[in-house]
Amino acid sequence: MGSSRRKQLREGSGKALAAAASPGEELPWASEIVQRVQDFFRERDKDQAGFVTRSDMQKLQEEDFPCSTEELELVFDGLDAAGTGRLCIEEFTAGLWQFLSSQKAARDHRRQKTASRRVRLVLPSPALEGADSEERRHFAAFMDQLGTDNVSEEQEIWQLWVKLRQDEPQLLDNLEDFLAKMRHRIQEARSKKEALEVTLNKRVAEHDKEVQQLCEALEQQIWQEQQRLEQESMARSHQHGVELQQALDASEREVQRLVTAQMELETRCRSLRSTQQAASTENRQLEESNRVLEDRLQHLHRQLQQTHGRLRTARAA
Repeated sequence: MGSSRRKQLREGSGKALAAAASPGEELPWASEIVQRVQDFFRERDKDQAGFVTRSDMQKLQEEDFPCSTEELELVFDGLDAAGTGRLCIEEFTAGLWQFLSSQKAARDHRRQKTASRRVRLVLPSPALEGADSEERRHFAAFMDQLGTDNVSEEQEIWQLWVKLRQDEPQLLDNLEDFLAKMRHRIQEARSKKEALEVTLNKRVAEHDKEVQQLCEALEQQIWQEQQRLEQESMARSHQHGVELQQALDASEREVQRLVTAQMELETRCRSLRSTQQAASTENRQLEESNRVLEDRLQHLHRQLQQTHGRLRTARAA
């Protein structure tokens, strides 16, 4: 019931704006109240924000507007489908206009039924034959007080009314008292029902608002979790990139070290080859010197032998 009523208010707000713009269809009473509401909020809207809140409904009712706080809050909750807790002034007044128009239409419908009942009671009919106009008017006024809309019930009450007036007129007052008490009880039950509906609609609106807030909180948690996972993924990717870069740098340093070591080895090898070549040349030179010395030594040895021979020869002579 509450959700269909709120849907009716939301759908009716746009239609109400169009209806308010048509002078031929405008309801002066509802339009006057809406204008008072607009003036009230514009006077209070010092900051030019253009919004009304749910707490403003209590302040609005305190200004003697012909709506209860529960009805104003029901209109507000019905229009506040998103559960933001605030509405623009034009949106709220359009919804209020639609609500007041529906209330007036219901009252007009009841008046039409009452008028048709009075016509039925005043005009001649088989059930009212033999009753004077004064008695019919008295009965019509009594039925107006009862507030019944059922034609068959009216006919039954009228027949009982006529029978008691004819047979036992002293019981007619008891019937009126009884029906008046029943009317009072029916009105009390109706008032309790309406109050219960208002309370139920209010609770439904509050429940819808809580569900909306819960959904928003859940969406916020999901968004935060997604952000956290994305940040963790980015952090892991960054850390992995840093580790890869460090490994690459270490590999480059190792390659550079190996290249340097290879160059040092090649330099040492060239130095060793140069040393070996110098040593080989020196060895060849030494061997050549040795051969020259050996030749000279042999030559000197032959000369010495020749000299010894001559000495021996000279001694022998």
